[in-house]
Amino acid sequence: MSTPVGAAILALMVSALLIAGCLAPGNNTSLTTPTTPRTSSVTVIEVTTTPTLVPENVTITPPLPAAAVTPNVTLPGAATLETGPKKQAYPYAIRTRSQFLYLDTYDGVVDYLQNQYPDRPTDFYNPATLGPYYRQYVSDPVQKKYLADFILNIHDRSELPEERVRIAVSLIQHIPYALTPRTLYPYEVLHYDMGKCDDKSILMAYVLSEMGYGTALFLYYPEHHMALGLKCPVQYSYNGSGYCFVETTEPSIMTYSNGTYVDVGKLTSTPDIIKISDGESFDQIGEEYTDARSFDAVINSATWNGTMMTLDAINYNQFGYLRQKYGLWDLDIQKLP
Repeated sequence: MSTPVGAAILALMVSALLIAGCLAPGNNTSLTTPTTPRTSSVTVIEVTTTPTLVPENVTITPPLPAAAVTPNVTLPGAATLETGPKKQAYPYAIRTRSQFLYLDTYDGVVDYLQNQYPDRPTDFYNPATLGPYYRQYVSDPVQKKYLADFILNIHDRSELPEERVRIAVSLIQHIPYALTPRTLYPYEVLHYDMGKCDDKSILMAYVLSEMGYGTALFLYYPEHHMALGLKCPVQYSYNGSGYCFVETTEPSIMTYSNGTYVDVGKLTSTPDIIKISDGESFDQIGEEYTDARSFDAVINSATWNGTMMTLDAINYNQFGYLRQKYGLWDLDIQKLP
């Protein structure tokens, strides 16, 4: 088939952002040497308590108030936690500019967290048990203390709250994807500088919730995949859920959910939406929504031959602009004379 002058042939390098088993079974195994590597409706999971029904003509005497108990929790000191320092540099892209954010992490904090793993629910496929389970990963006080500098560093990168969100999202998307034997704490993802879909989604939920935004986890059981839900205006949200889809395994445009994943294909199931935090709506996401629609139109305009796609000059230039703006993974690009 002949190609007009000015057309572009893109050798598409498909990233292995998701393989079967992205949501690993998980246990309390220590991670000493990590291995590198839509349907119609949406249900938001809320944990509720079933009220106790009281028969008529029965008087219930309230119990005497229990004596107040003050928890006596002693956390390890700096001498224990701040051992094995490790200097980290995390790349991110913001408005076509690539930069780095720096942080010191500690083996001692990781050693502490490895003794704090929550037990997985007995019935892991019961959505009602998942909210409390995953929220434990974002509530540890030691982790909160040692991630405070990370949040502050993002804060100092811009005076605009919306740009801080974009920096945080890009930074976490750029952390390398790798399979891990269990769900990692957010601090561990930063320390090991890698994680799978659930590890990175929980990290992003933690960071954005600390920045004051409402967050949730999108859990796709059939595809064994997890993504972030960021509270946003309903017109931009995923299936009208009030949460915008954010892929976490690789650089991607917020609200773009039409990616094709290795061994899975497109996400076609309806996810369970597990609420992690209350907070503000990211109302400025309309820019990403528009760019994601443009990106989708570019991909759909392509002529495919296996993993190769051919674009006309206009779509080629738009593809290049969006790739640079969001720091999307590099592709091998060639132009016809």
